[in-house]
Amino acid sequence: MARKTILIAIAGASGAGKTSLAKWLKGELRDWFKVAVLNEDSYYRKQSDLTDKERETTNYDHPDAIEESMLVNHLVTLKNGDSVDVPVYSYETHDRTEETVAVGPCEVVIVEGILLLHRTAVREVVDLTVFVDVPEEVCLRRRIKRDVSQRGRTRESVLAQYEKTVRPMFHEYVEPSKQHADLVLENVEEGKAHEKLLGELRKLLL
Repeated sequence: MARKTILIAIAGASGAGKTSLAKWLKGELRDWFKVAVLNEDSYYRKQSDLTDKERETTNYDHPDAIEESMLVNHLVTLKNGDSVDVPVYSYETHDRTEETVAVGPCEVVIVEGILLLHRTAVREVVDLTVFVDVPEEVCLRRRIKRDVSQRGRTRESVLAQYEKTVRPMFHEYVEPSKQHADLVLENVEEGKAHEKLLGELRKLLL
């Protein structure tokens, strides 16, 4: 009987470095395993029925913004060795597009997002939970740089959203979810944190 796919969930604040860590980990594993990376943001709910103004004011940091049932269904499907069609989300239109990306079958799936460890259903299906713990001021600087350069936002709009929803939701949902992590990584730009993660993965993969 074939071994089921290993699922790794990486959570932490917006701007903590989850995406970079997931990409680095994929690079470390891809010579030996077929690896895919999923982003929790891909599962934002469709908002085609809302106006542009309404989409701009949606609280994207609240758990309800994500279609959790689809996310969990996809994780279960991938874990069982099958493939899924992952939605494509547009940060410019604040809506899910009509496109999808085929993912799987894979031996390792890395899923990253701010609210993953808050979700009981996600924790129950993944094999390793990781929380990237980075100071809030560092996360904010990174978020501003990313959203302005990659997502067409202004610095003022990023700061307004941060104060209105990002920071409050971090303290209400994201930070408390750290208690559910198998592994808490600090100073993720340093080699020791990365090696610690690889060490835990070797226990699952070997």
